[in-house]
Amino acid sequence: MRLASIQFHLILLTEIICYPYFLFLHWYKVFHYTPGKKKREIECSGKVRTCIHEWGGYPLVRTKTIKHGATFTCGLYGQIERFADKSKFDLTVTMSEKCLWNYEGQLDNIHIVEVDNDGMDFSGYETFYKLIENEENCYVILSNSSVNSIQQDFISGYVEYMDKNLDVGALGISYCTKMIQTFIRPNFYPHIQSFFILTTLQVLKEIVCLNGGQFPGKGINNKRLLIRNGEIRLSQLIMKAGYHLAVVNPLTGIPFKFSDYRHWSWPKGDIRQLLKHPNCIVPIKDYKS
Repeated sequence: MRLASIQFHLILLTEIICYPYFLFLHWYKVFHYTPGKKKREIECSGKVRTCIHEWGGYPLVRTKTIKHGATFTCGLYGQIERFADKSKFDLTVTMSEKCLWNYEGQLDNIHIVEVDNDGMDFSGYETFYKLIENEENCYVILSNSSVNSIQQDFISGYVEYMDKNLDVGALGISYCTKMIQTFIRPNFYPHIQSFFILTTLQVLKEIVCLNGGQFPGKGINNKRLLIRNGEIRLSQLIMKAGYHLAVVNPLTGIPFKFSDYRHWSWPKGDIRQLLKHPNCIVPIKDYKS
């Protein structure tokens, strides 16, 4: 059993032993949560630095079925096509060194960086962050090949929203309000799902600082622990830094800033279970900022 798996099971054991304390502590924090009021730095002009991570060596076009949900088409090909406009995106594909050979001769003219696969998506995100951390502040997209292949022009609306809402530390296209990987079942951990996140380099630097100098999810090879300490931890650190999280409503295209438990107006749980087209990047429509 690998170290990360041992760590995960030790966490669960601790939760069982101290269940009443952890349950009280969690809900105390939930009902004393105050939305952030911090403002991001005004962005510099330029392309959106974009990372697509492929960790599984999947076919360039594939289908994915959400547990208890819909089946849709996704894959690395659709993502590369989405971010192919070099006037808007500066694209890097990070890829597990174990699966690069699957694409020999198929990814010409794509900037590919090989990475260790411990941390899956977050291995790629961490490596990409290290590549750009000393550059000027810019918008950053962290994504993987599980995004729905439906193609729509979205980036101008997303950047405009972020420009007008400097209190938003990250914008996503899908969310979950629960942590499933815990014995504390009645819980409220709203987080952006990690297959698409738009943020800034400045915000990433802040969360790495808050996380002891390490990118969330670094070196974790247990998937359940990675969701806790990678995906969910990333959102928690952004809120801890003083920012809002936001997500684009996949049904209406209207952005929604995460609120506290009592004022949460969207469905709770994993929003993907309710969608005909999950993991889809929906353009932002008219809204009041």
